[in-house]
Amino acid sequence: MTSEETSAIIIASDESQNPQDAVLSKVKIGDDGTNLPKLILNYFEPSGSHPDPAKGTSSTYSPQLNKLFANIHKDVKIGFETDFAPAQKSYIRCTQRFELEEYQNEVVKRCPNHSEPNLFNGNHILTVDSTEPPRNVIYANDSDGRPVVCIQYLDQAEHCRGEEFIIRFKFHCLSSCSSRRKMCLLFEVVHDNGDVMCSHTMPVLISTCPGRDRFRHEKKAMMEVIDADVEEDKDGDDDPIGDDDGVFLVEIDDPRAKQLLQLFMAGLEMNDCKHTL
Repeated sequence: MTSEETSAIIIASDESQNPQDAVLSKVKIGDDGTNLPKLILNYFEPSGSHPDPAKGTSSTYSPQLNKLFANIHKDVKIGFETDFAPAQKSYIRCTQRFELEEYQNEVVKRCPNHSEPNLFNGNHILTVDSTEPPRNVIYANDSDGRPVVCIQYLDQAEHCRGEEFIIRFKFHCLSSCSSRRKMCLLFEVVHDNGDVMCSHTMPVLISTCPGRDRFRHEKKAMMEVIDADVEEDKDGDDDPIGDDDGVFLVEIDDPRAKQLLQLFMAGLEMNDCKHTL
């Protein structure tokens, strides 16, 4: 391990067999179809969620945005696998960073309200609650002073291609505590000599209502796409499709995006009714 400062080493294991932990769905992230070595993440959607996606979930992942929305202090279950056999003494390194390039040199850590100075990992926003099977988990600061979490492979025997192991993470600070700067998680497969074999970056928003925030962010992204298509049609040489000026077609394949558009159209119809009354 080549980190500058190691805070503590623990063994984390998940011994709870709660029936509510059953998985409803699993989303595979990071398989881009190339021949390059890759780290593939399997996000487990929590079971027992409220039927309304904007309510009652501890975490949710948006394929449309490639973004994780997580509730503070609640478990987020992610499976890790590689399409190659990692070398011995390799480990998964998890680092939280700011997404925008202008802030990437700044250290992401807990705000004063959520910091716990008496704990060895009291400045880490991201902690490991448990692993399946049990793994060595190391909390450290890298050479730039960033808090990192390292989850070690155990031995060469289990480094089979496609082998998956599961980690339950928790977040201990809100995105709003960092002036609402966009955050991301950097997951890397690292050899003990410091060489990075592959990595995957995932944007993340930590809040108290991740389902609501996913709904809002997807709706905003959909409206930006529609606005861009409208501007493109206005600037283009071709006439809009249809008999009347200003009529255009937008093809939407994502079922969730269609649902959001239907809600938006229903709102427009209600607004028209108010004006006619």
